Amino acid sequence: MNDNLPLITLVIKSKDNHKVESLTDSNKSLVETLSMLCSFLSVRDFCSFIFSQKFSNLMGCDLDLTFEIGIYSNHEVTLELTGIKDKFVLTDIDEKNYFPNSSISCSSFDELEIIINNWLENVLN
Repeated sequence: MNDNLPLITLVIKSKDNHKVESLTDSNKSLVETLSMLCSFLSVRDFCSFIFSQKFSNLMGCDLDLTFEIGIYSNHEVTLELTGIKDKFVLTDIDEKNYFPNSSISCSSFDELEIIINNWLENVLN
């Protein structure tokens, strides 16, 4: 792998557009940024963002946000990320058997990091 290239991508796949208008300027700006393809150099960077206060605040806005996580080097390999209460759910939408029953949930940085690393190991090898 080239250390200068991003590893993981994240983009909003769907959202409740009607509720976006009522957001604070900070959250609107984040939605706008996440509506474009965002990239992360490492799994740790990605997990740090997902468990950041800014992302947590956005997820608390009840926008029914669905994200797509991808591999920078192969945008055809994706997972879906949604937030439900105090946990995140990752879904293998392409049904490649990355997770039992096509989805897995996590509620901590460490859990997410392990899940994403295992997914990447399966996909990239």
